[in-house]
Amino acid sequence: MPEETPAPETTKKKSPVKTLILVFGIVVIEAVAIIGFFKITEPDLVSAAQSGGAVIVVDELDKIVELRVIDARLPNNKAGVTYLYDTQVWLQCKQRYADQVNDVLDRHRNEITAEVTAIWRTSDPKHFKEPKLENLTRKVNALIDARFGIDPELGQPFVTKSLIVMQPGFRIDG
Repeated sequence: MPEETPAPETTKKKSPVKTLILVFGIVVIEAVAIIGFFKITEPDLVSAAQSGGAVIVVDELDKIVELRVIDARLPNNKAGVTYLYDTQVWLQCKQRYADQVNDVLDRHRNEITAEVTAIWRTSDPKHFKEPKLENLTRKVNALIDARFGIDPELGQPFVTKSLIVMQPGFRIDG
C-alpha cells in the first residue's frame, strides 16, 4: 500500500471584519442595557426646599463663643531638658454666660495662668506628643470646671469646654 500523502491544507484567511462588527454590536448592546438599567433605577432628585425636615433654630444666647485665657510660651523641663511650647488656651461657653466668664477671667487671669503653667511644668514629656493633647486637656478642663462651676438656675456648666492650641516645643537649653 502506497503511503498516501495528505493533501496540503488550504487555509483560507478570513476577514476579521465580521468578528469586529459582532464584537462592536455586543458592546453597544451592553452599553444600552447598562444605561437603561441606571435610568430605570435612578432615585428621584430632592431639593432642600422640598424636604419637610425640621429646621433647627438656635437661640442667640445658646450660640457658642470662644474666649482666650492664655497666649504664652509655657516651659517644661521634666525630662531634664527645657522646652518652650507656644500655647493658647481658649474657653468655649454659651453667649448667655460670656459676660460672667469674662468677668471671672478678668479678676483671676493671673491665678488661672499660674495654675495652667504649673500643669505644663509638671506634665510628662509624652503628654506633649499626644495628637489631641488628651491628658493636658483633661487637666485644664478639671481646673476650669472647678474655677467656673455650674449655673444654679439652669444646671448647666458656665464653660462648655476648653481648647488647647499648642505648637511643637523647641529646646531652649544646651
